[in-house]
Parts: sequence; structure tokens; C-alpha cells
Amino acid sequence: NQAARRRQAKEGRHGEMVMDSKQQAMNVGLAGLGGVAAQFATHPCETTMVRQQLAGSLKEGGSMLSMASKIVRTEGIPMLWRGFEAAAIREVFYSSLRFGLYEPIKTALGADAVHYGGDAQKVPFWKKFTAGCLAGAIGSAIASPTDLLKTRMQRDTAMPPKGMMIFLRQVLAEPPGFPMNLYNGVGATITRAAVLGGTKMAVYDQCKIVFKHTFGFSETRSWAEQILVVQLGASVLTGLAVTATSSPFTNARTFIMTSPPGTYPSMFHCIADIVRKKGPLGLYAGFVAQWARIGPYAIIHFIAWEKLRALCG
Repeated sequence: NQAARRRQAKEGRHGEMVMDSKQQAMNVGLAGLGGVAAQFATHPCETTMVRQQLAGSLKEGGSMLSMASKIVRTEGIPMLWRGFEAAAIREVFYSSLRFGLYEPIKTALGADAVHYGGDAQKVPFWKKFTAGCLAGAIGSAIASPTDLLKTRMQRDTAMPPKGMMIFLRQVLAEPPGFPMNLYNGVGATITRAAVLGGTKMAVYDQCKIVFKHTFGFSETRSWAEQILVVQLGASVLTGLAVTATSSPFTNARTFIMTSPPGTYPSMFHCIADIVRKKGPLGLYAGFVAQWARIGPYAIIHFIAWEKLRALCG
């Protein structure tokens, strides 16, 4: 039909969409909406991860299930969603920018199919990775204050739980004063986000192209085929890759953000301190909880995001 022909005209030879400026702007908002939904579904895993990371030892942190059970037993099921208010605000800014900026940055770097004769397979992987890094770094820098509040709230065990505004007032009272006190740990946040964003966007993008080429699927095939073979498969592999590459930086970010300002001169000092106290495996504390979050998060977010994009044309 006519709609299918218009959509095919916007695709590269191997199914990569070429978006105009209006579609790119819409992409920003849709990515944020998908991020909030995915965050709500996976937030308990992240709260569990933070508690495991901050435990005195790997043994004390235990497994994901044992830590989650401890939270439920001592604080109640709703407390697995501690910090979700800040997390939702973070997603609106972070995910919107990280995903929404990826396509225009790719275009600016000459990393879209148009620059390679419509053949997405010819686009160098490093260009996609660089675009993902830049998009993630920009998004995390802007959203860093909400990341700080979220992590502080997840660490807290007070009952009844304190509201986000209480934590905001506490942060504002800390040195070195406004606005820099809102950016405690921003270096670790940006580094983590750049690695995470680069890995997630590039691996997912590359997996989609390979899957579509291997199985002969395109955007015009049925939604079920895309979900089962393309989006789902690419999201699972992406989640695993992201967990493996970002875990050390995730641990460092958690420690820096929950420690008094100035405790760690840099992210690398924090990483060295974690290794000294817990050994190299300490950098992967909460790994299963990270994977349990990132895997489903990637699936929910990417599928919801791309479905919203399809519905909006």
C-alpha cells in the first residue's frame, strides 16, 4: 500500500530508517516515555543492586534474591521502588536525550546509511559507538542531579521513607554549594553513561542490521516477526554487553554519590578503593541485579520506543 511504499522509501537497503528533523524531534519525547515505563518495571532490580554494591563485602551483599528478600522482609514490597520519583524525572531528561540525540549525532558523524549509498552494513561500528557515547554523555550530564537524588533515596532505609524534597534539601546544604553540590559524582556518571550509551546504541544497532540481513526481515514485515527475531534478540544481547562493560563504573558512581563530597578525588580513586577493599570482583558487585535490570529494561524500552515511533509515523 501507499504507506508501506513511503516507509520503504525512508529505509536504507538493509532496513535502517532515515529520519527527517521532525521525526528526530519526536524521537526525543518518545524515548523519554519509553524510558519511564521501563524504569518502573525494573526499578526494584536497581534498588537491590545499589544495596548490594554498598554492602561491606561481597558476602554481606549476598545474591540478588537474598538482598531483595531482605528489603521486602525489613521494609516492605513498596520499598523496592525507593527513589522512583527521581528516577522518573531522570528518564524524562536522560533517555529522551540519549536516544533522541543518537540519530542526529549519527548523521553529523556521517554514520547513517545515506552516507554509504543506503547500505547500513557499511557504516563503521566505531562511528555508531562514538554517537552512542556522545548522546549518553550529554544526557547524563544534564540529568546528573536526579541521578544523585535517586541513588541517595535507594540507599536510605528509613521508615517511613523520606520524600525526594528532603533529600534535595540535604544535598543543597552540602559543600561546595549550589549548583555544584548537585553534581557530586558527575564525572563517574558521564563516564558510565558514555560507555553504557556507546555499547547499548551501537550493539543494538549492529545486532538489528545483522539480524535483518541474516533473516531477511525489514520494517515492513509483521510486528510479531520484528519483536521475536529483531528487537527481542538484539535487546537481549545488548543488555548483556552493557552489563559487562558498565559494571565497574556503575559501582564507582554508587559509592561516590552516596559518600560525603570530597571522599574520592576522582572516579579512578574510587575504583582503586573498591578493589583494595573487595578485590577486583568488587567492581562487579550486584552484577546479576544489573543484568536483571538492564536486560528487561533494554527489551521494554527499545520495543516500546520503536512501537511508539511506528504508531507516530
